[in-house]
Amino acid sequence: MDGEVVVITGAGGGLGRASAVLLAKRGCPLLLTGRTRSSLEEAADAVRQAGGSAEVMTGDASDEGHVSAVFSTVVERFGGCAAVLHCAATHGTPMRLTDVPLSEWEHVVAVNLRSTFLVSREALRLMVSQRRGSIVLVSSAGVLRGFPLAAPYAATKSALLGYARTLAAEVGPDGVRVNVLTPGAMPSTAIFASAMPGIAREMGFTEEQMVPLLEGMSALRRPCDCEEIARAAVFMLTDDSSAMTGQNLVVDAGLTT
Repeated sequence: MDGEVVVITGAGGGLGRASAVLLAKRGCPLLLTGRTRSSLEEAADAVRQAGGSAEVMTGDASDEGHVSAVFSTVVERFGGCAAVLHCAATHGTPMRLTDVPLSEWEHVVAVNLRSTFLVSREALRLMVSQRRGSIVLVSSAGVLRGFPLAAPYAATKSALLGYARTLAAEVGPDGVRVNVLTPGAMPSTAIFASAMPGIAREMGFTEEQMVPLLEGMSALRRPCDCEEIARAAVFMLTDDSSAMTGQNLVVDAGLTT
């Protein structure tokens, strides 16, 4: 992967940032995108400290104009890209399905699914013409086990599995691979922090009790660290997994065992 360009969406989050640093150590120039400039700059600084290079583009991955601009920039600056890691996501507000307003459902679908469509469409237009490339979509172990108060999130993250298999069959003959990474709970991430207070409250627990509760559900009796999930992401993005496509790799400390 030395010299191969990688685009990461949601790059200011824990998994995006950890993956960017590991890819930088393998010599990959990076284009980091996300909604929050400050967190993207922090991720870019971490990449540079690791000896890599990174450019930053702020914007919403569910906005067609932004996504188009990202891949136009990739072509103009680098001539193409070898891989895309799509981390951009939202959990949404924890609540029972009967209380979910249509606006909340549509928000979660836009951030989690419309962004996936837009990013993968633009990436594949480029990769198919290159006759090579790798896309990794990020799901969640929560959709395999089932947790309450997360129906919109679960629906959108579950959809990635069928979507990736379909794309893999579609573009495999063009030398492009599409896979899904399904991580377990990562307490250091913003998405975990935003979801846990509401879930804990609705389930009758305190926020402090939630991590030990999840640890008790996991075979390894612990949550996941962003860097160990990032190692799996790098494996899937690179030729280390060259015969792998249309697959779902679960890395969850045994949460779904």
